[in-house]
Amino acid sequence: GTLAKLLEAASFWAARNRMVTRAGVGEVTQKLLKVKVGLKSSPRHLSNLKSRLGRFAGDFEKYICDITTPEIQDWLDGLGLSNCSYANYRRVLHALFEFAVARGFATENPVKATQVVKAENIDVQVFTPAELRKLLSSASDEFLPSIVLGAFAGLRSSEVKRLTWGDIRLNDRHIVIGKDKAKTASRRIVPIWDNCADWLAPYGFRSGYVWSGSYFQFYAEQKRTAKAAGIRWKRNGLRHSYASYRFAQIMDAGRVAGELGNSASIIHRHYRELVT
Repeated sequence: GTLAKLLEAASFWAARNRMVTRAGVGEVTQKLLKVKVGLKSSPRHLSNLKSRLGRFAGDFEKYICDITTPEIQDWLDGLGLSNCSYANYRRVLHALFEFAVARGFATENPVKATQVVKAENIDVQVFTPAELRKLLSSASDEFLPSIVLGAFAGLRSSEVKRLTWGDIRLNDRHIVIGKDKAKTASRRIVPIWDNCADWLAPYGFRSGYVWSGSYFQFYAEQKRTAKAAGIRWKRNGLRHSYASYRFAQIMDAGRVAGELGNSASIIHRHYRELVT
């Protein structure tokens, strides 16, 4: 071809063949997980990475620097996933290859050029007052604060599991969600309303973590409580309930978003007119 095309081809070859440390997908995955453990990532996040990246590593027993965009796209398409699951797989693969590039195991991130899909609308389910009464009456003494903080303060389960009693300022009527505890890594102050204060008052003398058990014990207790209450547990139901009833109460999306740690557009899109 022309000289220009020859130079282009040479530049492409040089970029693709920069010096890298050749390592398999499984090896790089283990290095990423080790770093995440050192950064004190949550057990849930680590479990998610192990599951999704383990599946990818099992199907790609080759050097990570040799994997191409078409190969990743074909693999994602072949999983037959929902849009939400597809997006989750793509996200962890993107993180893996970004790590590989930063550590010298690859020259580029081929996930960047894969198809981006729009996730489905969130299926928002809320608890009725009657259902919440049953949950509160069925919860153990140790798990009750976790339900209260979700339903009456809108905290995420991941935030509750990282929260200490020192973060709950009953006298000042607010909860401090530090950036090390929030999903968005951004500090926020959550108000404590009367019902939340009343339920938490008997625990005012405590110290340490609000939930002292493990990640798996938390969800086991959640399941046990729902079974004892005779109702089906609704995924993210406590937080969805707070957002829905709170928005119906004050009709101020910006204020509710500030309490929840997300955006006003999310409040309008998912919680408007769900309940009265």
